[in-house]
Amino acid sequence: MLVEIMAAAGPDSDPDAVGGPEPESCDIFHPARAPEGLRVMVEDGRLTRVSLSNPTEVKTDRGFGPGDTAAAIKAAYGEDVAASPHEYEAAPAEYLTVWTTGAGDEPYIRSPEARGIRYEIDQSGTVATIHAGGPSIQYVEGCL
Repeated sequence: MLVEIMAAAGPDSDPDAVGGPEPESCDIFHPARAPEGLRVMVEDGRLTRVSLSNPTEVKTDRGFGPGDTAAAIKAAYGEDVAASPHEYEAAPAEYLTVWTTGAGDEPYIRSPEARGIRYEIDQSGTVATIHAGGPSIQYVEGCL
């Protein structure tokens, strides 16, 4: 899968930057030809997460991007969105997660078939970062 990412979007735009403590098993990077603000996470050679942060003009399938409000996310997804406390910031910072496939009722989803999107909401009540992909969207410290 890493080969396909590089063929489609280019190699790591900053190969000297550390994207993870063990890049052979997990790495996060901005492909050279990808839109600004887009990063990919590759675990064991497989794409597991795509992330968006400012500055970017890329939007989700629902038209959301960094800077949109938590209220707009909650209104759009309704009861499909699960809110959880932010790991490092006080409310109103939070995580808003929507699983589209493969998720169960457990608090931490581990199924490799699970797919979803997580909006990281900052202290201002707006989207700071968006993660889409599998269970790795739940990671709060990059590859850790």
